[in-house]
Amino acid sequence: MQLILAMNKPLLLGLSLAILAISGLVIAAQMYGTLATISYNVISNNSSNQQIQVIPIDFNLGNITAGQSGSLNGSTTVYIPSNGTYDLELKEDVLDNVFSQFIATITIGNHTITLQLHENNDYKIYLTAGKYTVTVKITYTVSQNPEAKSVSNAPLLVLKYEEENSEGNS
Repeated sequence: MQLILAMNKPLLLGLSLAILAISGLVIAAQMYGTLATISYNVISNNSSNQQIQVIPIDFNLGNITAGQSGSLNGSTTVYIPSNGTYDLELKEDVLDNVFSQFIATITIGNHTITLQLHENNDYKIYLTAGKYTVTVKITYTVSQNPEAKSVSNAPLLVLKYEEENSEGNS
């Protein structure tokens, strides 16, 4: 019996150390929390890039209930590659059957534009090439009988190039 115990001492010692190490890892995993996260989008300085460059504003309404109202503000920087008419559109498909009122007030350059659910949901604007600070305020009221759904990172406002060297209705 002593011979068996003597041969298994290294095995028992190794097993004990392994259990101790795993216990330490489990305890350590319980003792940390994420302090910060990072997101980024590299903007090209290449003048031959002919795409609109923007980091989208993230409006997170969280859990909403019937009849609830509120407003949120956000801002971003937009790089317009060339002069022309651009179409600014409020995407109604993510808002339908949930909101009785949804208004987005957008300021870009010297222009302030108001887009509304089911009314004035797009606008054509003439912009010259360059960098713009864009601010957006959304104001909303949830319907009394909203459709139960969950939306995450869905496009809300879209800016797209229409045509070169034309005048918008700014």
